[in-house]
Amino acid sequence: MGWLLLAAALAGAMDAPANSALTQALAREEAGDTAAALAEVQSIIDSSPAWELPRLEAARLMLKLGGELDRAEAELDVACALAPTNPRCHYLRGLLYEERGEPRLAAQAYEMALFYRPSYEEARFRAAGLWMGQGDWLKAEYHYRLLSKARPEWVQVRLLLAQVLEQQGRQEDAERELLAARQFQPDSPLVVRRLAELYERTGRAKLAQKLRKTLEAPEPKRHLRTLKPSRR
Repeated sequence: MGWLLLAAALAGAMDAPANSALTQALAREEAGDTAAALAEVQSIIDSSPAWELPRLEAARLMLKLGGELDRAEAELDVACALAPTNPRCHYLRGLLYEERGEPRLAAQAYEMALFYRPSYEEARFRAAGLWMGQGDWLKAEYHYRLLSKARPEWVQVRLLLAQVLEQQGRQEDAERELLAARQFQPDSPLVVRRLAELYERTGRAKLAQKLRKTLEAPEPKRHLRTLKPSRR
């Protein structure tokens, strides 16, 4: 229902029939028929060519279906020309660049989305991952750290932040992030393993061994068979 609510909110300035048509089109997607949703959105574009929202939805649906990247780009070009400050224009362009295997351009597009909406967590998470993949540890750290402050319980982000920090040779900072992650998920095998591996890499074998023992399944308790009373 997320896209339906977003469409309704952003279309408030449009007339009721256009708004209703877009909502109905996206309901087709919610029902599992993405191709039909795209066809209906395209008809809305034909009738309301100066409305950027259906163009954004068309590009998103094309990316979801796969292929037709040139068509998706054409819709994004028009949408971004109509609403250059709309962060979704740049976010979807980032997804398009990722599909084309252009990570740097994708990261730059996500950065532009964040310029217009700093709270855009999806864009920030993707930007961080792309900068990390390109070995730009400082940019990746910047985004992961902002995410960890906004969502301290997001353990995956803390694990990635710890990895980025260790790549910079900052083992103590990495350990702090892993310990913080363990506070939120003390029984997570992944968190415990990452912390143990850090201890091993930094020459603290005993600490690592102690942690790894917590991952071992306890031996099942042996239940003695109840003896029947003697007949003697």
